[in-house]
Amino acid sequence: MKTAQRAACAAAAFCALHTGSASASVNQHDLDMLKTAKNVEICSQKIAKAYFYKQLDIRADQANSDMKESLSQLKASITKLQDGSGDSKEEKNLGKFLAYTHGELDSMMSKPYNKEAGALMIDYSESLLEGANSLAGKHKGKGEEAGMLGEVEQLLFLLERVNKYYIAHKAGFKDYNNVVQLEKAVKDFESGLAKVNSYNGYPESTQASVKNINQFWPVAKEFYLGVQENALPVIVLASTDKLEQEVKTLERFHNQEASKN
Repeated sequence: MKTAQRAACAAAAFCALHTGSASASVNQHDLDMLKTAKNVEICSQKIAKAYFYKQLDIRADQANSDMKESLSQLKASITKLQDGSGDSKEEKNLGKFLAYTHGELDSMMSKPYNKEAGALMIDYSESLLEGANSLAGKHKGKGEEAGMLGEVEQLLFLLERVNKYYIAHKAGFKDYNNVVQLEKAVKDFESGLAKVNSYNGYPESTQASVKNINQFWPVAKEFYLGVQENALPVIVLASTDKLEQEVKTLERFHNQEASKN
């Protein structure tokens, strides 16, 4: 082979290797950013849920602990999203907005509770959700495992969302739109669960969690949808915790699988 041809082949091989490496890096970055944005979504609902449980003095110690932990996770996740925004002006602006909203939430914790503060808490949680959802959409995972990871993290978000609207209703926020949002979250959870049930790659140990979710979900669903008739905030909280424990098993599995690709 002539010198020029060898040089050309070497250059082509280097470019192919370099491009493949860059592609893998970009995919891992997208996966990390997706997981971080989804965590902001989950925290946005969990903080509001815990806030109302604390103010109603229902499982107040657990609620206070959950709220502090989630605020800390939220701050760390927002910082990570800001650091990973690159040159995207839109992502940088969303990061600044999320950081501002986190600050507002944090300052609310030392203020007396009233109806206006409760309404602001719901608004802030929805603002955080909108910003995080927009960022998650920009880093949507590629491939089946990344897609399934997003699905199970969405299930965690939906459980927190349902519980948030349930306890907010018990705190006096009985606006019909809040009930509609709760019912929509229940419906969306069922759609996500159907995707989990259609996935064929779970090992036996993880299949046990899928089975447990399917067995308990119909019971929890009735508690959630009884928001206008019943007052069962402790049972609803316990139901949410039980389901989340099983869903997190699926999350760990898909996180491992997605990270391999």
